[in-house]
Amino acid sequence: MAPVRYVPNPLFEEEVREQPQHEKGMRTITKGVAKAVRTAARPFRNTGYYERRVRVKAQSVVASDFAWHWVEFGSVHNPPYAPFRRGLRAAGIRLVMDPKPPR
Repeated sequence: MAPVRYVPNPLFEEEVREQPQHEKGMRTITKGVAKAVRTAARPFRNTGYYERRVRVKAQSVVASDFAWHWVEFGSVHNPPYAPFRRGLRAAGIRLVMDPKPPR
C-alpha cells in the first residue's frame, strides 16, 4: 500500500472564517484580550481615560486615545508602560514584534 500524501487545502482559512463558530470564538477572544489590556493599564491609572478608550471593534482590540503610542512605547517624559503588549501576553497570545518595520 502506497503512503498517503498530505495535500494542504488552499481554501482552509476562508472556509473556517465562513463558519458561525469562528465569529463567536473571535468575539470571545477579543473581549478577553481587551479585558487583559485594561487590567494591564491599571497600574499607571491616573484618570482612567486610557483604560476607557480600549475597545473591541470587529475582530480587533483598539485604543482610541490620541496618545496611545506614548503610553505603549514611552517618550522623553514617561517610561513605556506597554499595556497592549503586557495585556496580550497575559491573555495567552504569543506576541512577536519585528524590530524594524518593512519598507
